[in-house]
Amino acid sequence: MKIIKTVTLIFFGVAVVSCSKRDTLQKVSSDEILERPTEETKNMRIISTSNGRLRNTIFAKTAITLREKDTVLHICPDGLYIASYKDSLLESTLIADSATIRENPVFFTATGNVVATNLLENKRLETEGPLFWNSQKKTIEVFVFSTIYTPTDTTYAHEIRSDDKFEKTLLKKQSGVFER
Repeated sequence: MKIIKTVTLIFFGVAVVSCSKRDTLQKVSSDEILERPTEETKNMRIISTSNGRLRNTIFAKTAITLREKDTVLHICPDGLYIASYKDSLLESTLIADSATIRENPVFFTATGNVVATNLLENKRLETEGPLFWNSQKKTIEVFVFSTIYTPTDTTYAHEIRSDDKFEKTLLKKQSGVFER
C-alpha cells in the first residue's frame, strides 16, 4: 500500500511540475508557413454542383492544405480521382498518383500515371506527367512523352498544349498509328 501511495505521489508531482511550465507560442516567419500544413484530410470526397446539377466529384486518400496570405495549396500525395459531369452525366475522369492544386486562380498539377479520359468522345490521354491545368487560361499542358488514344488512332507526343476541352490541341514531336 505504501508503494502505491509513493508511486501516486511521484506521478502527481511530475504531472504538477510538467504542467507548471507554460507552453509558449513560436513566432513563425511567412517563409515557413507553406512548409507547415494547416489541415490534413483523410479519405477526402468533394462533390461540386451548379444550379442543383452535379459538376465534379473529387476523391483523395490524403489531402494536405498549406496557406500563406492569399495562397492556398492542396497537396494530394497518395493519389487523386476526379470525375466531371455534363448535365449530370459522367463526361470525363482524371486519375493520378499525386496532385497539387493551387487556388485563386486554380492551377492544377497531376503527376505519376496520369490518365485523363473523355468518355463522351472516347478519347484517353496517358502520361507520367506532370500535366498542368490552368483554370484562368483554360489550358492543359504536358511537356513529357504522352500517348493519346481514340477509337481509330494512337498518337505519341513529347509536348501537348490544348484548351481544357481538348477541342484545339497542338502536339509537338508527334508520331503514331493513324487510320484514315
